[in-house]
Amino acid sequence: MIAALFTLAWKHLIFPENETNNMTKIFLCILVLSIFLFSSGCMAQNPFQAEKNASPFFDEVDNSQSYYDNLVIVDPLNAKSWCIRGNYYNNAFNQYDKALENYNRSLELDPAYGYAWFSKGITLQNMGRYNESKFCFEKAVQYDQTLASVIPA
Repeated sequence: MIAALFTLAWKHLIFPENETNNMTKIFLCILVLSIFLFSSGCMAQNPFQAEKNASPFFDEVDNSQSYYDNLVIVDPLNAKSWCIRGNYYNNAFNQYDKALENYNRSLELDPAYGYAWFSKGITLQNMGRYNESKFCFEKAVQYDQTLASVIPA
């Protein structure tokens, strides 16, 4: 469709075989430009459509929360499950307090779980609590040396 319009514009605007009136040239220019802008995403999306499209995203997030909640329900003594659930809360709308609760539970179950220390440090850093995050990063590397390369500066 776009190619056909460009061909039509090319024939009538750039190399006209016959004299076309100015109104037709202007109309074709506007038509081609409008189609190009709409198809390239340069035109603003209808805000009502964007709100409608966001609903499935929030439904998916809610389903994800159920999944991570079930991890700790099924195996409440699994430190990894608590840590993964903490990561969900850290990443889902910045629910840092809930994330910290989960990391703390993970570390109660396994104080030597380096990734839980690392994740807790990331959350504390996100909260602006840099001294506490530094302590967590040190503990993370103490228990898992491979994390040293991913500790934020």
